[in-house]
Amino acid sequence: MSYSALFYFPLFILGVVAGFFYFTHLFKSVNAFGTDKGKVMRSMLIRLPIPILAALIGSLAGVGGVLSVLIGFTVFQIYFLIKVGTKLKKEVEEEAEKSVQEHSEKD
Repeated sequence: MSYSALFYFPLFILGVVAGFFYFTHLFKSVNAFGTDKGKVMRSMLIRLPIPILAALIGSLAGVGGVLSVLIGFTVFQIYFLIKVGTKLKKEVEEEAEKSVQEHSEKD
């Protein structure tokens, strides 16, 4: 086992943690502010230092460190988007079923 893998793994975890903080708070902002683009953009700018700081910490280990952080961030992003997309799909399907039932009751 290579020692460099042991060195880059914590940076990968750092990327996952940065992704967690960035995307969970982004989704909370979207839920709180709705479609108000200005407020959502402002909250995104406030959170922007999270992934930048993580990448800067990874840069102390060189290009491999930055890549480890970015891969961790991307892995969490994919996980989060699949989780949220599945939840939204379920909500849309339930709403469609309600709409069909209401429409059939009117007939």
